Amino acid sequence: MNRSLVAVALVLGLTLSGCSAFRVSSSDEAGAKPASVGVGDGQSPSPTPTGPTIPEGMSETTAELGGQCPVEVSLALSADWGDGSGYDGYRLYEADSGAIITVNCIDDDESSPQDLVDQARERMFSTSGSSLGSESTGSLDGGEYWVFHGTLAPDDMRAVDKEDSVIFGAVAGVSVDGRLFKVSVDMLAQADDTEAQDQFRQMLPTVRFDDQELKAPDLR
Repeated sequence: MNRSLVAVALVLGLTLSGCSAFRVSSSDEAGAKPASVGVGDGQSPSPTPTGPTIPEGMSETTAELGGQCPVEVSLALSADWGDGSGYDGYRLYEADSGAIITVNCIDDDESSPQDLVDQARERMFSTSGSSLGSESTGSLDGGEYWVFHGTLAPDDMRAVDKEDSVIFGAVAGVSVDGRLFKVSVDMLAQADDTEAQDQFRQMLPTVRFDDQELKAPDLR
């Protein structure tokens, strides 16, 4: 990875919009115990959060975004992406192929979470030749989110090494104690980097903001 790509990624963190822990989830225990029959008290048990389904070979990772970001951001990563680097509000993960993942968390001056998401949708594919593939939107506690994927033209400032590229990502506007934060995850690779794209299709559905599930669109 050359210095210019890292510099572009750092600029991306500032203009567009990150504590590490690893956990592997498994469902191997499901069905392992025999069924039993008994008499209950008529009350249904409270549902137990199951968390995201972690793809094989990956671990759930919480991005280290520092004390200035009150929103926890997590996603599944494989060892290919290392431990990441960055500073308060920003985290960068890199692969040997040149593909990158950025995680951002910044104060934003939009009037509402919905306005923030609407602005992101307007700007993300505004460069000529860039296009949206699919998207989904939804609500979080205190905010709104947008999940998407698409293609980036070489002229797009986020294109990897100024080549045709793909982007998979999630953006949310979240209000915390009267302050509005823009939180985002961007996964970027050159258009011919099919290995990275295959990983992105598995990773994007695992992105969580404050442990809240985001509905991913069709990523085929």
